[in-house]
Amino acid sequence: MKTISRTLRVLAATALAGTLMLSQAVASPTVSVIPSNQTIAVGGTALIDIIVSGLTDPTGGFQLILHYDNTILEGVDYTNDPGGKMGASPLDLSGGFTGGGVLVLDLFFAADASETEASLSASEGPSFTLASVSFKGLVNGLSLLTLSDVVLSTWDGGLNGGPATLTGVTSQNGQVCVGGDCAQVVPEPATLLLLSGALGVLAIFRRRKQAA
Repeated sequence: MKTISRTLRVLAATALAGTLMLSQAVASPTVSVIPSNQTIAVGGTALIDIIVSGLTDPTGGFQLILHYDNTILEGVDYTNDPGGKMGASPLDLSGGFTGGGVLVLDLFFAADASETEASLSASEGPSFTLASVSFKGLVNGLSLLTLSDVVLSTWDGGLNGGPATLTGVTSQNGQVCVGGDCAQVVPEPATLLLLSGALGVLAIFRRRKQAA
């Protein structure tokens, strides 16, 4: 009986630990390409949103790179924070569609310096659109849309002595099929290591803006 009781306790503890780990994973912010899979014709337009979900604390800025196959897709346009969740006068330092031989979309965006933790939390909620992007289909083929260097700052970028970035951020990639005859690849979520000081510059820009 003691062995059975001990085994049951171990199983219960394991189940509890698994539940706690799952709840923590669900609570972690995820940056996703939505829709994750779409098909367009040659000359057609692919519209995607880059969305953050699972926010329990507001973000005051984001940095990310979206990789795509520029032999299949042409980057047309993008809009950061299309819903205006990060204030009336945000700071946009995005590089846009750039990268020499291999084009990427480079985004770097900070909230209005007058925003507070409470105002950002009320505006953003648990999920909002970081950016909307449009592409044109050039030739038949499959282009992956892969996120990298994804960083979300805390609401103040560490200005008040706290951490500069949100922890546990993951990403969900996507893909666009041009022409309709593509070998579909299921995009997998990638857990990205946060660079602890990557958005420290946000604090500098916010401080300069406040001083100005």
